[in-house]
Amino acid sequence: MSAERSHYASEIATAHPDDPVVKLADRMEEYAIGCIVIVDADRQPIGIVTDRDLACRVVAHGLDPEATPASAVMSAPVVVAQADEPIESVVERMRAARVRRIPIVEHGKLVGMVSSDDLVLHLGRELEDLGQAAKHAIDERRRRARRERRREDFEESLAALRATVETSGREAVDFVTREFEALRERFRKKSG
Repeated sequence: MSAERSHYASEIATAHPDDPVVKLADRMEEYAIGCIVIVDADRQPIGIVTDRDLACRVVAHGLDPEATPASAVMSAPVVVAQADEPIESVVERMRAARVRRIPIVEHGKLVGMVSSDDLVLHLGRELEDLGQAAKHAIDERRRRARRERRREDFEESLAALRATVETSGREAVDFVTREFEALRERFRKKSG
């Protein structure tokens, strides 16, 4: 499976390297997100600024958020993945880089973002799909087993009915034969 658009967010907050970090913080708050991708004029990702970067690199050092540009606190170079890259490769890339978010690019331009939260949601959907498939397979197996039991019960009932008919048939033939012989005997006695 590839990092299809359903696996990543396609609406990503971006900023330019010279934007003040206060603008980034305001955007993070406004959109309730934890990172901003820093892009160049061609929309190519050149860095990432996370809420943790703001806390550790701006607040902790007493920098002026209105005077500090994004380029001063961004993590760079940024690790990216291709839009058509298999999701397993994206996960491995995130693991190797020890990051929780990775921008997705297509022809070098930013088109999306995969986060560990996105992957957990995707995995949850995959597990739900597997669970539904397993449930369907189990239900089908049970239906087949019930049909097989009903067929076996029917076969047993049919065999018992055949045995009863055969037994009853012989008894009926014997009864009719005896009655016929008795009737013939009575008829002979009256006739003769």
